[in-house]
Amino acid sequence: MKRIPKKFWEVVKARYERMPENLKLVIGGYGSLSKKEILEHLERKDEVGKFLVRMQLEFFKVLREEAESYEKAFNNKA
Repeated sequence: MKRIPKKFWEVVKARYERMPENLKLVIGGYGSLSKKEILEHLERKDEVGKFLVRMQLEFFKVLREEAESYEKAFNNKA
């Protein structure tokens, strides 16, 4: 995905906005980021912001795959 759609940026930013104020995230090569710094990177849509969005999108993808897997397993037992 070369260009990240605006909606993805909004969803990821909203997720981080709802996290605790004392949130710290360590990203190799970028160091430790506070919640405020995370939101700043997402607002600027810089390299760190892009990484954060891609990381969340990967999480959503895995979550969807897990849900589909459980749904198939549940439906096969019925």
